[in-house]
Amino acid sequence: MKKMIWLGAFLILFAVFVLTACGTRESDDTEKDPATEEIDTNGEAAEKVEPTIEQVNDNTYRYTLVNQTEKAQLFEFTSSQRFDFSLTNDSGEVAFLFSSVSLYLQALGEETINQGDELSYDFEIPALELEPGTYKLAAWLTPKQGKMYEVTMDYVVK
Repeated sequence: MKKMIWLGAFLILFAVFVLTACGTRESDDTEKDPATEEIDTNGEAAEKVEPTIEQVNDNTYRYTLVNQTEKAQLFEFTSSQRFDFSLTNDSGEVAFLFSSVSLYLQALGEETINQGDELSYDFEIPALELEPGTYKLAAWLTPKQGKMYEVTMDYVVK
């Protein structure tokens, strides 16, 4: 009977050690995240993903990413949100943040930009009661990890 108790205790202890070891191995992956990888061109300007923002009409703007690398760029997302934008006053205070007034589906997703292609998102700045002045309009990508490719421009309220 004592041997059965010791055998049971040994098996439980052994199981605890095995289960503790599961999932604690450090990753040996040396692969870089393609969203942040830049190409080395032997001293020449490195090709990259280039963000831009432009005004399409009165309150509509376009946020664009152009893939100037030699590889397709994959961006993974944890929700249906792909980008965000904000308006910031001269004091650095956020006057408007799009994601604070938006709802997104909690669903995994991804976007791929092939070499030489672009990815664009049009957005409209809603009617806001802002003081007259110059604000910074910033737009950025919202991937799960990697570079966010933020770009800014002036937004004038008269």
